[in-house]
Amino acid sequence: MKQKIVKFIFIGIWLFVYDFQMSGEEHIRGCWMYGSSLNSENISSIVNKLADNYINNVYLLVKGTGGTKTNPTILTNFITQAHSKAIKVHLWYCVFQDKVYVTSHPDAHVYHCPNPKISVKPYQMDTTWWVNPLYPGYKEYVLRNIGYFVNNFNCDGIHLDYIRYSHMVYSFDPFSLKKAASLGCDTTRLLNFFNTEKDYVYSAKEKGFVNLYLQQDKDVVAWVTMRKNVISNYISAIRDIIEKVKPTLELTAAFMPESAEDPNYGDVYYAQNYALHSTWLDMIAPMSYFKSYNKNTNWLKSITSNAITRVVPTCKIAAGLQAFDGVSTTEMKEQINYAFEGGAHGVIIFQYENITDSCWNIINSHFKSMLGK
Repeated sequence: MKQKIVKFIFIGIWLFVYDFQMSGEEHIRGCWMYGSSLNSENISSIVNKLADNYINNVYLLVKGTGGTKTNPTILTNFITQAHSKAIKVHLWYCVFQDKVYVTSHPDAHVYHCPNPKISVKPYQMDTTWWVNPLYPGYKEYVLRNIGYFVNNFNCDGIHLDYIRYSHMVYSFDPFSLKKAASLGCDTTRLLNFFNTEKDYVYSAKEKGFVNLYLQQDKDVVAWVTMRKNVISNYISAIRDIIEKVKPTLELTAAFMPESAEDPNYGDVYYAQNYALHSTWLDMIAPMSYFKSYNKNTNWLKSITSNAITRVVPTCKIAAGLQAFDGVSTTEMKEQINYAFEGGAHGVIIFQYENITDSCWNIINSHFKSMLGK
């Protein structure tokens, strides 16, 4: 009982400190937007629509999962016009998915450790765009791309997406297995878990890898720690580029929401850890898409408040809101309310292209009231 009381007191103090440090800063009133939505003719109308609805931060996709980049002339034009309306532009970059790269480097595909009914050995997945982050040269490719955006565009930040593994069963490739073995992991034993018990793959939250990780199994811990450090190395290297070129830029990221509620699950499945990786980030947006997880809108309050208690004090939490899959005006209103009840420093709506006129009316009303208008 005493431990629970101490825990609640600690969380309360943490939330107070977080709130205090973020007070005085303008809340994030943002949306994600596809770069493909822009062309030379409609940039002005899009910027005006954003400004009219009190959006102050746009997270614009400049390199998606397909691997192609947004046209530089159009991107420059958009940034210039957005800035004229006091709208910040963060360049949204998908890190571990890249069709262009895996097409030209077929051996960079991730590997899959399957159900024993299919195979007892890992095999390469050649039908996805996920790139093995340990593939030689890929990290340098990512850093060159980030450097290109930082050096050539007057943006306000770099926003990372897909900075994670897609699942616990992926990337049992030769590069990852060799790296893990060098760190003391018995990779033969690790792979044998998949040969003897399919639940290690498909029911891991109840059994399997998550439990082994909780029990501090040395090989599972070594494997998961290696993957978490891979993510750390990417984020810290991107932070280094920003610090060298334009240290005023923000480095932010979109994270999976499960990792906020259950860090062990997040570690095992995605190698994405709010506490560890927030060290290099100015803001994390948990992608709290309630419909996608069959949750109610009040789930956003839980995800947001949990995320805040896990990140370092210098990292803000902005709730990722859902606009797709037929979100109603009531649901949009509730998402915004619950996000701020959870202590969010702001909200980011996914995504501009899916926001209906009726939902824009709700967003407009909420954001206007936040400004005291």
